[in-house]
Amino acid sequence: MSAPLLTQSGRWRRIVQYDLRNIVRDPMLLIVMVMSALPALGLAIWRSDIDAAALGAFDAAGFTRYLIPTFLVLPALLIGWVVGFLTLEDRDEGALMAVAITPLGARAYLGYRAALAAGLTMGLTIYGILLLLPGISFPLATLISVLVAIEAVLSAAILPAMARNKVEGLALTKLTNILAMAPLAALLPFPWRYAFGIVPHYWLGELLLVPPAEAMPLWITAALALAVHAIVVAGLLRRIRR
Repeated sequence: MSAPLLTQSGRWRRIVQYDLRNIVRDPMLLIVMVMSALPALGLAIWRSDIDAAALGAFDAAGFTRYLIPTFLVLPALLIGWVVGFLTLEDRDEGALMAVAITPLGARAYLGYRAALAAGLTMGLTIYGILLLLPGISFPLATLISVLVAIEAVLSAAILPAMARNKVEGLALTKLTNILAMAPLAALLPFPWRYAFGIVPHYWLGELLLVPPAEAMPLWITAALALAVHAIVVAGLLRRIRR
């Protein structure tokens, strides 16, 4: 291996170690990271009990089916929040400015953070799909995994894009948590549900909650969902660069 590659690999290893140390030393960040793996597992374990309770209380059969999109998107919100909060912390403490003048550069550093959020979330989404949607088709499972991974990047980007410091970031988190409920808008009648199509998280509901007879072809839904996700994330990244 050449010397430049050795230098690059050592630099990235130190950055990963730095992030892990920050997460471990902050109990709140560590708890959030651990919690990101629990929603799908909990729903899988108690799914039949929840369905039975909902059927007895509200006469609602298959109640947990409506919860699945929200439970799949929760890891994206949680992991994205951790990564976004670390980025806010770096900006507050001047670390991001210091990285910007190194050969690595701030763009590569933020790209690594985005890839970290997306990779961890995609793994958890695949795990959640295997637990909650074992009969789903491969193309649909792939699309959902990609969309949720992008939503983790969105969640990571929204804090440094919209908040000026960690205090504002915590306040903003209370608002962004509402995004977990956006897939439920797909239960609204046609065409009113498409008013929520500008919210990226809505499209999980479109894919999983809309009956096949009322749904658009998968390729059209996929194209619209990916376009909305790309536009929103690009806008947030542009604001961060400014």
